Amino acid sequence: MTYLTSQLPHDSNGSVSPLSVAMRRARDNKTRTSGSPLIKEPSRPASVHYVLPPGFYLRTDGYYFKGSDDKASSINICGPFTIVAQARSQTSDNWSSVFDFNDPDGHHHRHAVPRTLLAGDGAEMRGSFLSRGLDIETSRDARAKFSELIAGIKTDRRALAVECPGWSGEVFVTADRSFGNKADQLVIYAGADSLNHPFRSAGTLEEWQDKVGRLAVGNSRVTVAIAAAFVGPCLALLGEEGGGFHFRGPSSIGKSTALFAAASPWGPERFVLPWRATMNGLEGSCVLHNETVLLLDEVAAVDPKDAGTAAYLISNGVGKARANRSGALRSSASWRVIFLSSGEISLAEHAGRDARGAKKSAAGQDVRICDIPADAGAGLGLFENLNGAENGDALARQIKAGCRSAYGTAGPAFVEHLIANRENAISELKAAIDEFSKANVPARADGQVARVARRFGMVAAVGELGIKAGVLPWPKHEARNACAIVFRDWLKGRGGLGSAEDRDAIAKVRAYLEMHGSSRFEPLEDEDETLRINNRAGFWRESADKGREYLFLPETWKTDVCAGMDASRVTKVLAEKGFLRKDSQGKNSISVVLPHKQGKARCYAVNSSIFAHEEMG
Repeated sequence: MTYLTSQLPHDSNGSVSPLSVAMRRARDNKTRTSGSPLIKEPSRPASVHYVLPPGFYLRTDGYYFKGSDDKASSINICGPFTIVAQARSQTSDNWSSVFDFNDPDGHHHRHAVPRTLLAGDGAEMRGSFLSRGLDIETSRDARAKFSELIAGIKTDRRALAVECPGWSGEVFVTADRSFGNKADQLVIYAGADSLNHPFRSAGTLEEWQDKVGRLAVGNSRVTVAIAAAFVGPCLALLGEEGGGFHFRGPSSIGKSTALFAAASPWGPERFVLPWRATMNGLEGSCVLHNETVLLLDEVAAVDPKDAGTAAYLISNGVGKARANRSGALRSSASWRVIFLSSGEISLAEHAGRDARGAKKSAAGQDVRICDIPADAGAGLGLFENLNGAENGDALARQIKAGCRSAYGTAGPAFVEHLIANRENAISELKAAIDEFSKANVPARADGQVARVARRFGMVAAVGELGIKAGVLPWPKHEARNACAIVFRDWLKGRGGLGSAEDRDAIAKVRAYLEMHGSSRFEPLEDEDETLRINNRAGFWRESADKGREYLFLPETWKTDVCAGMDASRVTKVLAEKGFLRKDSQGKNSISVVLPHKQGKARCYAVNSSIFAHEEMG
């Protein structure tokens, strides 16, 4: 066995550490991929002890093998790398070896190799290294020795491997890197998307601030979208649930621009996922974006019945229960995520349409998904302030261009601020959320309105924290003011302060009368026995105090008018609003003598004032 101690920048035997060699070689060759800066060798303890299998040794250009026979020539195995740790899950299984190396362009890779990949011929394991840019010799002997090297190299350093990004203790993990690692608290990401993920970076934080961040000033929708992208890392710290914001409006109004701007703190444009493509792997997408932000474009491309299910799934944060090969129940995936969506109609409305395009009730959707009109009402589409651009289209193109050249720096910078100021940040955020809710929730508002206001309050609080941290290049109160504007627009579009279920109950009965009020109701006092009403729903009469009243027969009321809803709740809501006549004993139905000697029946008497109802905020 060969015992080595990697002491940066030199090993104990006097040779240069493999990562330093690769980085120096990249600098000497001036190799740098456009938009992707060279990443410095990661900070590690002063020394990492590791053991090489017999016959293997390290030179400046990589690993070699020489057998015990002095006449045998050395075999070049692969380029240089360093073992970082032996990693395992929280339940001490799923062991893997973690390696650091640089690709030919000098970009750093930290790669966790599951030990299970060593069970076969090693082809999959070698492929995982090759795809990240490590040079491996192609001869049969070299391939075999590479597997032997990876299997045999050991270190006494341990790490925790997690398959879900987000907080793990005091360390925050994304698919790209870990923040807050310490010598005795190394956490690495070992999920299925450790290679093909959108968490990438280009440019500097200052470039992002100048090319993207500053263009949001004075534009409430863009400000809310960007600030929402920073909420994810704060959800668990605050004990808050996830939820969504949906930008609704016609094409070419700027909806996608808001999503691209929200993506830029964490990655490039491909961070924005199309709704249709996301549906097949929705749970995986939620896990990959856990405690960051999930961005979904063009909801109309999704089947309506899937859209509602997806919205609930994302917001609830728990995947479907599944069985393993033995039939035992596997642990369900879980996540906390803020998601932003876009479409020409609201997500709730799209999810509430049946196969024929008819709109059905979707009560409660607006609590999970805040439907935001993308048009800011200033005649500039998404924008209110052009910030020097000629028009709205020019500003949108300018923001998109900035998102392509500078991205993936602001999110990490915000996380680093959270780690450095964790306790103070939490207390500041909680106070700011409460302050926003107190200032913006009317006294008569239903609890659903208060929940949505709290989500806007989180966006406002996190945005203000980002300003204070120097990450967001906005004046003080910019995020708070933008969230107040958009929250009021949401409240106005919602139709009032009551609960969504109450609002939908009134709307459902009113819609029924609008469609059938002249065709399915028989005059109560008409003595013409030859009159025939097809599919009769009830009767109508004129009253002195309530104007025209529609008398619904009880079974029609329950099975037709209130279909899909709780009929007793609908009845109660209409009675409380004064649209339903009560009898002398306070019951919500009245006894009616039916015409043509049909006897008596208890009917639900809805008056025509329901047509003029408009709940005011």
